[in-house]
Amino acid sequence: MEIPFGMNEEEVESIILKVAQKLAPKYVFASYNVEDIEQEAFIIALEALDRYDTDKPLENFLYTHVNNRLKNFKRDNYYRQDHGTAQKIQDRKKNLHEPIDIDGLYSVSTKDNTITDAHIREMTELIDKKLPSHLRRDYLKLRNNSFLPKSRKANVIRVIEEIINGEYNEEG
Repeated sequence: MEIPFGMNEEEVESIILKVAQKLAPKYVFASYNVEDIEQEAFIIALEALDRYDTDKPLENFLYTHVNNRLKNFKRDNYYRQDHGTAQKIQDRKKNLHEPIDIDGLYSVSTKDNTITDAHIREMTELIDKKLPSHLRRDYLKLRNNSFLPKSRKANVIRVIEEIINGEYNEEG
């Protein structure tokens, strides 16, 4: 932690505590109480000091930074009881954060789900040959594990499965 120029450690700590105590009640949820959120906010504020621009007021900077990070913290850790167990919720979140394994799509062509490099090369060539040009950019995003909206991802996967299974109609 680097103390901003012209301030001492006690001043910085009092500003951080003030911001943490002001924001913490807004972000209490699930099994987290005010003290837990205050501790989280304090840690977030300490980490943010390295990025502080001394031309601006420290309290304003920390308030904005901690507020945004606590929003992310709540979003990433919140779960609702009516959507299943906490573990199921976390598994769903994990699936959203992990990129799709495009090679896993190729398993649809083999009955025992075993694939060799030759199969992958053959299927990649088939996809490259038959994939419509309007889906090529989305397909490349999938291959590179880049973000792609859910509906577009599902559309590309559906067309790839049709191509691999020999069911794709090139006319539409």
